[in-house]
Amino acid sequence: MELTSEQLKEKISSGESFIVDMYANWCGPCKVLGPIIENFDKDFAVSMGVRSIPTIKSFSGGNMVDTKMGILREEQLRDMVSVL
Repeated sequence: MELTSEQLKEKISSGESFIVDMYANWCGPCKVLGPIIENFDKDFAVSMGVRSIPTIKSFSGGNMVDTKMGILREEQLRDMVSVL
């Protein structure tokens, strides 16, 4: 997941536990670490029931409330957000 700097500040302030990977495309060590993180992401995706890419899941109150697979129109994304 990519975050804006403002979103990152909010996550840090929330006290939520998470890991941040800061990388650059030109960075040699980042290129080595990239596949390791990608494998970790795959394991996480499997545990979340992701079977197709792209998959968008929405959560509210700690529960998954909707899943959409494939390309979505902006209207579909707005509908997902409007019920949260």
